[in-house]
Amino acid sequence: PPFKEGRTPGTKPKAGDYEPHVTKLIINACHEYEVLIATDNAFPDPATQNAWATWVWTSVCSGAHTFYKLTDRIEKLITDRGSHARGELRDKIRPHIVKNYGFNDDGSERAKVHNLALYHRLLDRDAESPDPAFIYKNVETRYKYAHNAIILDVIKAEWFVDANAPGIRYPSQFLPLRDATIALLFTMVEYCLDRWANGSLNKSLTFTQKAYEGKYLEHLAWMRDWVTLAPESAQTICQRIYDRARKASGATPLISRPVGLPEEAREQLRQELAAQ
Repeated sequence: PPFKEGRTPGTKPKAGDYEPHVTKLIINACHEYEVLIATDNAFPDPATQNAWATWVWTSVCSGAHTFYKLTDRIEKLITDRGSHARGELRDKIRPHIVKNYGFNDDGSERAKVHNLALYHRLLDRDAESPDPAFIYKNVETRYKYAHNAIILDVIKAEWFVDANAPGIRYPSQFLPLRDATIALLFTMVEYCLDRWANGSLNKSLTFTQKAYEGKYLEHLAWMRDWVTLAPESAQTICQRIYDRARKASGATPLISRPVGLPEEAREQLRQELAAQ
């Protein structure tokens, strides 16, 4: 692919190193790659990363009726977006933690005691086989798995912020929401909760693949168990979350509502008219 104005770029790859039409292809490929991170596998191995890079590059080139070789430089630009995708989701979740779960950030000793107890309760840290409460709609009674308000709030903010957001542009990846997507979201929430593990906010705690890939796999296994227990109900719930997020984005519904009265109402009116 041609570099911008024919100049040889520096050693650090950037999408802007190329002519504008190539830059656009790279940006679109990066977006598609980020969607795969969110919906297929949050921590793909190197072979999968390379395969995905090839797939998304072929996809965007085909869509533009332009065909350029996937160079090592462009491949790196694409695969580096995995970390960006995870980090962006993390940053979307952080502002919701205090309000959603009730942590106290006033810095007092009383607040620290409250936060420690809350943290252990939400993560079920004292149990031999933890059942994290933060996932449930009601964290006290563990009522309604995968219904906590933070789920829909973050999904709307990250993938359905407007009618051109990823959740709208790539419906096949988000409709209905996949277990991998929700497992990634739970993993990031757990990381944000871990920042409160000492009773006060630890801003220096970093999210790393080494520390959290195993937790992602745990959440993924729990999600799949949940789906296996009640496949139709799980499908309905994931579909409902998608529908609500899509509606919030302002995008048009995928299925148009029928115009006019429902058939049952029409039949009743026919009978009423016939009786007159």
